[in-house]
Amino acid sequence: MSGRRLPKKLLLTMKLTALILIIALTQLSAKSYSQKINLHQINISLSSALNAIESQTGYTFFAKNFNLDKPIISISLKNATLEEAIRKCLKNLPLTYSINGMDVTLIRTRPSHLTNAVNKAGGFFRDIDVHGRVLDENGLALQGTMVKIQNVERTAITDSYGEFEFISVDENSILTISHLGYVGVELKASAETGDIQLQTSVNQLHEVIISTGYQKIAREGTTGSFTLIDNKLVNRSVSPDFLSRLRGVTNGLLVDSQVGNTTGISVRGRSTLFSETKPLIVIDNFPFEGDLNTINPNDIEDVTVLKDAAAAAIWGVRAGNGVIVITTKKGKLNQQTKVSFNTNITIGNKPDLHYQRQMTSAEFTDLEKFLYSKGRYNTVLRNNYEVISPAIALLSKETSANTAATQASIDALKNNDARNQLEEYFYQKSIQQQYYLSLSGGGMNNTYHLSAGYDHLSPVTVGASNSRYTLKANNTYDLVDHKVQLTTDITFTRSLARNDNADGYAPLYPYEQIADQYGNALSVLTNSGLRTSYTDTAGNGSLLNWKYRPLEELRKKANSFKGESTDIRVNTGMRYQLFKPLAFSVNYQYFRSTGINQTLRTIDSYATRNAINEVTQINSNTGAVTNPMPIGDQFNRSNNSFNANYGRAQLDFRQTLSGKHNLNAIAGYEIRSENASSNSQKLYGYDPDTETSIIVDPVTAFPYYYRAQTTKLTNIPSSQRGAVDHYISYYVNAIYTYNSRLILSGSYRRDESNLFGVSAQKKGVPLFSTGIAWSLDKEKFYGLSWLPKLQMRATYGYNGNVNKTISAFTTVGPSPSLNYLGTSFSVIFNPPNPSLRWERVKNINFGLDFSLKNEVLSGSMEYYLKNGADLIGTSPIAQQTGMSIFTGNVADTHTRGYDIQLNSRNLNGLFKWGTTAIFNITKDKVTNYQVNTGSNYAIVSNSQSITPLTGYPILSIFSFRSLGLDSEGNPQGFVGKNLSTNYTSINNSTNRDELKYEGSAVPTVFGSLRNTFSFKSLELSVNISYKFGYYFRRAALQYSSLYSGDYHSDEYSERWQKPGDELRTTVPALVYPANVSRDHFYAYSQETTEKGDHIRLKDIQLMYTLSSNGLKKIGLGSVGFYTYANNLGILWRANKRHIDPDARSGYPAAKGISFGIKTNF
Repeated sequence: MSGRRLPKKLLLTMKLTALILIIALTQLSAKSYSQKINLHQINISLSSALNAIESQTGYTFFAKNFNLDKPIISISLKNATLEEAIRKCLKNLPLTYSINGMDVTLIRTRPSHLTNAVNKAGGFFRDIDVHGRVLDENGLALQGTMVKIQNVERTAITDSYGEFEFISVDENSILTISHLGYVGVELKASAETGDIQLQTSVNQLHEVIISTGYQKIAREGTTGSFTLIDNKLVNRSVSPDFLSRLRGVTNGLLVDSQVGNTTGISVRGRSTLFSETKPLIVIDNFPFEGDLNTINPNDIEDVTVLKDAAAAAIWGVRAGNGVIVITTKKGKLNQQTKVSFNTNITIGNKPDLHYQRQMTSAEFTDLEKFLYSKGRYNTVLRNNYEVISPAIALLSKETSANTAATQASIDALKNNDARNQLEEYFYQKSIQQQYYLSLSGGGMNNTYHLSAGYDHLSPVTVGASNSRYTLKANNTYDLVDHKVQLTTDITFTRSLARNDNADGYAPLYPYEQIADQYGNALSVLTNSGLRTSYTDTAGNGSLLNWKYRPLEELRKKANSFKGESTDIRVNTGMRYQLFKPLAFSVNYQYFRSTGINQTLRTIDSYATRNAINEVTQINSNTGAVTNPMPIGDQFNRSNNSFNANYGRAQLDFRQTLSGKHNLNAIAGYEIRSENASSNSQKLYGYDPDTETSIIVDPVTAFPYYYRAQTTKLTNIPSSQRGAVDHYISYYVNAIYTYNSRLILSGSYRRDESNLFGVSAQKKGVPLFSTGIAWSLDKEKFYGLSWLPKLQMRATYGYNGNVNKTISAFTTVGPSPSLNYLGTSFSVIFNPPNPSLRWERVKNINFGLDFSLKNEVLSGSMEYYLKNGADLIGTSPIAQQTGMSIFTGNVADTHTRGYDIQLNSRNLNGLFKWGTTAIFNITKDKVTNYQVNTGSNYAIVSNSQSITPLTGYPILSIFSFRSLGLDSEGNPQGFVGKNLSTNYTSINNSTNRDELKYEGSAVPTVFGSLRNTFSFKSLELSVNISYKFGYYFRRAALQYSSLYSGDYHSDEYSERWQKPGDELRTTVPALVYPANVSRDHFYAYSQETTEKGDHIRLKDIQLMYTLSSNGLKKIGLGSVGFYTYANNLGILWRANKRHIDPDARSGYPAAKGISFGIKTNF
């Protein structure tokens, strides 16, 4: 629209439209301008607002002597008449209007002196009702904003739409609007306050709005314990999985391989023994049951970790291990289309295979010569097929005439190191690529967000690759004057995995070679295979090649694995605002995950050829060859599927009374069903081209070719399983706020499941929470200007946990084997237990939040207690029942700890420096478990699993008490209080005084220190993590294993060899034959435990962002260039053997460096 009049073409269109409407609606009121108008716009020109009204009404606007493009207004209309809309648009502008037919003429005018006087006088006597809406700089509603009337004890808190209201207010009153992280404003009260837009504060705090998965709440308006990881922190790392992005930046969350679950993470320690230990993962308000690696972290807006009862109890029995709530990205109202693109590449080093120290080839061959001289291999050498090492094969053929040649060949073996060729042919630098494209925006009544992602990984193992494709679409629609909101969200993920060396390869001997000097593949031996001299001649040409050449198989892809999975997640919901305080919503999610895993072992695979040869039948008279196992490829396939349906109906109530009392409550009902199934099969004589196979005889027991034993071939299909679970829940949660300074919260939830179905009182469990928060800084008596924020919190309640491996009902299944009569039989997997009930976790939390002036120092400090009750464990049961062990609710635990996070602004000028310190303490112990744990050896040898002992941590390290070596190199222990070398008595003893409690196997103190430096557009972030207060057991020399070929110990050179060595070493002397009890005692003595304490330079990120008018001219909002380096090494460790406590039996995570670019259009 021009300054004088709309374009003729548009004007003609509008008039024709209006004419058609008038003819069609002649039976309606002639006052067509009374139709309802809805319009919500921020910071638009008056011209744009009038155009929007024209499009809804058919009226045409004309202006005389006034430029309509100049005035910038914000307008919010709900069911407004034409005249109401015009008056709001022209408010405070020197314009008046007249309506003539379908034309509206705007005329510049000036108010008379009399009008001014009357208006001023009226202001002294009139009370008005004030209504307004508070928005952020993006036009989104700011829930939880505090609106105060100056000099009057009246306060309002904005609702989920950002709206507030005061009844009967002096028109001369001044409103003060404030919201954490935004610049406050003051303005005069008005009956039509309209939209108030707040700007982000330079010193914005990150924790503003948190999500529980059921509702979004202003952080300062809650009593619970939350940790928020905002979008910037989520994207600080470039890892393709979101859990890795939480490592080292999340208060209260520990990432460690010893926590006892597949995710490797725990929230505030462990509160169960044998049940699920993983935190509940929630995505966009519903639990996520799929593979966490299918989640694209680039789709995540923020992550909230719920830690105490008040925060997590709303999730009931699934919240005992904490809850991690993921909110994905969505569009925003009134936002122009925004296109973002992010890509990066990460290059990682090869693993250091020499990190895990082992015997040298020279030491191993010398040991083999010693064992040969002792007759260790006599039994094996008496048959002609069992595998023997190359060194033993040379020694067995040694004569006086070839002694020199034999020694030369053995010396050649001493110079080999199998790890060198393994690194050369089987490992490579890893390359990770990420590509992510998103499009988002919104209009007055809808938002949208579309994204596509592609990730590809070439890992450190040659011949392997992983790919992930993700698509996501989210839309919201506001209907019926914003009373109805419809939401749809669809996520599609497809993952592909490939490995051309599915069976892997590990050298059987430290001197083994897989290639000659020219790179040609060499044959090697396998532990379960046959010796070279046997396979050279076996069958006289009637058998398949019986050599194993791992390098050749890798090159031919003889053992190939292909896996693919597809996830589809559909969320849909409707929210209806029944009336202002009350809304009703219905949400539904459908989730389906399917997976197919295929392993093809071609005829070039040793595994296939060996399996065929083992059962090949050769007639000794005729020489006829029969192959019970068909000659050809072998194909293994497994399929799995998981389907879940979730439904939820919920009422939301939010009301502010008298400006002081605010109530935010929800109540709802949930239903959930899950169905999982899987099957697998093995095909013989498989043809990949025609996908045909040959059926084998599964009944006949065929004799092995080379030994007097028989075997049966696997039937088809080999297995099939399924499970169905149903859950229903009822819940209510309420938060009451008094005058923005006192908060009370409470929740109640009841969960029921078909897992608990015998006793009506046991199948469901009621869980609740209560909480209180007090903002001292908002009290009148508070006068600490240097400490402008001070809040205390306390919560109490119960969460729960579930064990899906047991049931209240008897469960019986067929045994995969036959009994001694040769017939099938069934096995009782689970005896009946009518008293079986859910596990419960009592939570108590005390918190303190504070901030110094100008946020120079801010943070939170929390102390918590968690008591696990009715925990699932094992207990002896009378033998007459047919079972020896009973599984039920028999155990209790206790956990306590501290979560502390401090944020400091060290420098805040042109050069900025900020620090975030995270400090966590978590200690747990078993308080009740009456099961006899058996011998001392049973306790010390289970340091990597659960062997509960009352009074000690759930995961503990115990050792045999020891006192070094005696004068003959024998390790010394205790029987009672006496020194002893009676290792059988020491191992079998049940006297716990003979054990030493070392400490927890899981870090009890952990955290990080992150420093961020910025100068103009350049930002550098350095993160240091630490773990203290725990122990681990290192690999120890055991002669019984060593004599069987295990060379993976570096202690051999440290062993006691002569009198006096007991003063310098604790490694026992070599004895032959090996004493297994002696080995066990030393391996689990206090000599082999190490402190796990260490400090690690976790990662460094460098980011440079370009944002200029020049970029905007070519359509770019900003361009960011970044590099990210991770796994940079240990800065300090307590153990003296240079062992990485996070890589005790494997290899440390390889160093990696990433380069990337982010753009916004």
